[in-house]
Amino acid sequence: MTHSRPRLPRIIERADLEPKGKRYLGRFINLLGWAIWTYLFTPLIALIGWFLGFELFQRHILDDPMGTLRAIQTYAIIIVSAAVIFVAWAGYNWFRYHGKQRRHAPAAVGTEELARHFGIARDDARKIAREPIVTVHFDDDARIIKVQTGHTFDSTGEPDSEVQVAERTGS
Repeated sequence: MTHSRPRLPRIIERADLEPKGKRYLGRFINLLGWAIWTYLFTPLIALIGWFLGFELFQRHILDDPMGTLRAIQTYAIIIVSAAVIFVAWAGYNWFRYHGKQRRHAPAAVGTEELARHFGIARDDARKIAREPIVTVHFDDDARIIKVQTGHTFDSTGEPDSEVQVAERTGS
């Protein structure tokens, strides 16, 4: 008995379903494409630099080394100060919240509440909760109109068994 894998729609992008080799190859091709794209624009970048006066680098950096040193020292003081503030804040948060669990899982919702919320019968909600594979169809107003459940798929990739759900009345 062979089980055919269900077809995934093309709109779903799930990298975890791809083999590692294919995933890494895709990332490499993406990186290579960006490198080529950047390389193609280097003449334009050089032209813009020349137009904006790139010779200012030589005048302000190379011709005045002491001014450059003072600027680097100022930048270093700013960077170290920001790092000290960041580490102090991280340490404060660690001491304050370390070992304390403030996040809690939401309360479980029963099938009766789900059935009432979605406007379907309780038996249908229980059947949906039990089944490992469920396909839900909605109308234009986002109401459930059909629920398909099943373990096996036919040749089109659709589940074999089907449960019809009556349209929600009211709301």
